[in-house]
Amino acid sequence: MREVQAIIERTVRLNEHYQNLHLSVQDFGSDIKPGQSLLARLAEETWDPYLREQWWPVGIKKDEIIVERPGSITYEPGQVVSLLGAVGQPFRYKRTLRNVLLIADDTAPSPLVMSIPWLISNRVSVTLVLAGQANQYPTNKLPPELEVIHANDDLSWQNMVMTVGWADQVFVVVKGDDEMRRMTRVWERFKNLRASVDKQYLFAVMQPPQPCGVGACGGCLLTLREGEVCTICTQGPAIDMTSIPFPE
Repeated sequence: MREVQAIIERTVRLNEHYQNLHLSVQDFGSDIKPGQSLLARLAEETWDPYLREQWWPVGIKKDEIIVERPGSITYEPGQVVSLLGAVGQPFRYKRTLRNVLLIADDTAPSPLVMSIPWLISNRVSVTLVLAGQANQYPTNKLPPELEVIHANDDLSWQNMVMTVGWADQVFVVVKGDDEMRRMTRVWERFKNLRASVDKQYLFAVMQPPQPCGVGACGGCLLTLREGEVCTICTQGPAIDMTSIPFPE
């Protein structure tokens, strides 16, 4: 993990809810892969917030990282940002991948966005399902090849059985107010829709607080079915849902 100083070159407002920050940083962006994130803090606000915030890149260019942030926060060009990264492991896709389903349940799909153009460029069909507050996301900036489904608040949509059956892999993000409860709802929904949920098929993209980002503080521990304990910041963020001990 590296710490670098980045400069906010410009801000681009996508709508009233979302904005993109274009960060100028040298020799760093190429190290970040889809699924990985950054721990950030504005340099002049060292203790506010006390913990670093998790920022999700949505685009990488030469010496530039584009991250997605809430539209309610004010950022100014020229501000210096301290970045730690890259945090976590890249998403693990099957070698024979043809169809991917991405789901954002009542939260921004930002952790999933960077993977979309990469998958499409590799001739993988991608569907993005937006439910609840995720329907506020501005999809007009996403690749035109992407299929977007606006789901109901209960995470249901038309032709849901066909969409779920068509997917080779599924990656899910949920609102962080009660992440495990919401992931449990997703797990139960998929168990009802499929005869079985195989390993390496359904992934929870977890976003717990990550004070250190290197697995040392124990702030993002998750106990798996076999009793193994993993740290989301080093072994996540995508955790195979078949390994999570959801209530029966």
